[in-house]
Amino acid sequence: MAFLLATIGTDADYMPAHLYALRNELPASAPTGPELWGVGYYADDRALVIKKPSELLRERTAYELASEVKSRVIVACSDNVRVREQAPPFRFRRWLFGSSGNLAPLGAMRERIVDRLPDFVRSELGHKSDGELAFSMFLAELFRSGKLDDPLATQAELALGLRTTAETIARLGTEQGAMIEAAYVVTNGRSVMVCSTGTPIAYKVVEGLERLPDGPPDPAMTDFKQLVRALKRFRAVVIAAEVPEGTPNWTAIPAGRTLLVDRQLDISTHDG
Repeated sequence: MAFLLATIGTDADYMPAHLYALRNELPASAPTGPELWGVGYYADDRALVIKKPSELLRERTAYELASEVKSRVIVACSDNVRVREQAPPFRFRRWLFGSSGNLAPLGAMRERIVDRLPDFVRSELGHKSDGELAFSMFLAELFRSGKLDDPLATQAELALGLRTTAETIARLGTEQGAMIEAAYVVTNGRSVMVCSTGTPIAYKVVEGLERLPDGPPDPAMTDFKQLVRALKRFRAVVIAAEVPEGTPNWTAIPAGRTLLVDRQLDISTHDG
């Protein structure tokens, strides 16, 4: 099962400390072959990605890839692929997309799906991986509904596009005699949206941090009290697939339900 994590926090400066605190709570499953890890984030309002083979990582965690990244939004993924361009997260303009689950049945319909994509999506994305194909379908859904380039589109309307895409993928799988169980995470840097059609996925709210990656704040520091207050003020919402059973403080997201987290960290859910 691919690793999938998305988080949105109140302060980009303390995102590395947040990821450090999560690294043992969300262990990655053992790889079943060649594996690439990727992290998507935002800098100067641009979506960027970092991707590395797992053998170059000291530990397979989001923190290992993003220990220097200061971004309010992070998406971290892994997948059993060899080619960097086929590894999530995928990027298009301000959008970042990741998934977990078995999307292989989409491959049998690749030509049919690609033929129905808008020209600009077809030309800018490679469609060589099943995850990227699913991302293309999401962008196409927003384009057909007039929301992709609409500056007045609400985040809830964009989340509806994700749910519609997930339902379409599930229906196409049924047509092929296969059950597609997957979880999808997408962000435009302003909100994080998630929808599952069977792959277990959950979220939790983080209230405050106790330490920085290099340890608790030193009382001898001149700005010790200010730093401690900043850590205590930090808040985040974390979304992850395959959270180990019994891990405290996590809330499962039922299949068919779309969860939306906005920039104020307000959480809303939308039933399918």
